Amino acid sequence: MSKTGASFLVNFAVAAGLLYVFSAVLWPFTLALVLAILITSLSDRVVRLLPKARPWMVFAITAVIVGGIIVASMAVVIGGGARIVERMPAMMARIDQLLALIHLPGGGVMSLAALAQKVELGPLADGLLTSVQNASAGLGLTLIFLFFLLLSKPMIEKRIDQIVASRGGQGLAMVLERSFSGVERYMYVQSITGLMIAFGSWVVMRAVGLESALFWSLVIFLFAYLPVLGVLAGSVGPTLFALLQFPTLTPAIAIFVGIQVVSSIVGNLVLPKMQADSQNIDPAASLIAVGMWTVLWGVPGAFLAIPLTLALMYALAQYDDLRWLAVLISHDGDPTPMEPAE
Repeated sequence: MSKTGASFLVNFAVAAGLLYVFSAVLWPFTLALVLAILITSLSDRVVRLLPKARPWMVFAITAVIVGGIIVASMAVVIGGGARIVERMPAMMARIDQLLALIHLPGGGVMSLAALAQKVELGPLADGLLTSVQNASAGLGLTLIFLFFLLLSKPMIEKRIDQIVASRGGQGLAMVLERSFSGVERYMYVQSITGLMIAFGSWVVMRAVGLESALFWSLVIFLFAYLPVLGVLAGSVGPTLFALLQFPTLTPAIAIFVGIQVVSSIVGNLVLPKMQADSQNIDPAASLIAVGMWTVLWGVPGAFLAIPLTLALMYALAQYDDLRWLAVLISHDGDPTPMEPAE
């Protein structure tokens, strides 16, 4: 490996350490930046549809609407989370009741207590709870960052132009352009398809009669941003609470299967047509990225993994000695498309 490649890997290791140490501040800022890119993308699309509209007014209205949706979503999540905590003892008792129906080969029955003795669930649960609490606390900081990013958008763009001009090269400009364009396309496609899956799941849950269908639909929408297994993981919650609400297994099975059918329809019929090159990341690389960013930033890192990996892929592609890593990350072997999508 050349001196340039070795230097980059050392810098990458140092950067990973800093990302971990300052995660409490960095992930809210990164999430705010991704949301700012999404807001800019939505406002630009509206301006193209309404050429007579004033861009600054469309941008302001879009920012207010997206901010309102975020605040309302936070309220729904907090309310739903509180209800989950209240009903957790009943949920545990119901799971024990269902596990008692399973007879072990050597005699006896299964229970949560017996499973907990075989698997150390305590540290895992504590770590997950801590991560979720940190994520909830960071959302307020995200909104603050988002407000200042949107407010200072023209100044930030001017400073970026000055930095690119002072560097005297097109490499940085190309990385930034492709990174912002890739994140924009990814967020747009995942948001639209996530809304489709969430709405279809809401219809299924309402048809079955599950309580808090709106809350679980929002959970599924958020999990839709996770690659490959996101919707599957998001459907576990409503399925478990269907076991608590209904005396039989049929409603829970109907909810789980219904959500998977909706996800399959959107994933196989709608997503490929919309996605095109918007997420040029190999599925295996996506799962690795989710794992790595979850280690660094916890739950928020899982949701930000794909946008961050897209930006990393474009950066790696600029180095001849490290381009092979970008090729491995990419899905089609071409990490640097000739032109960004409009």
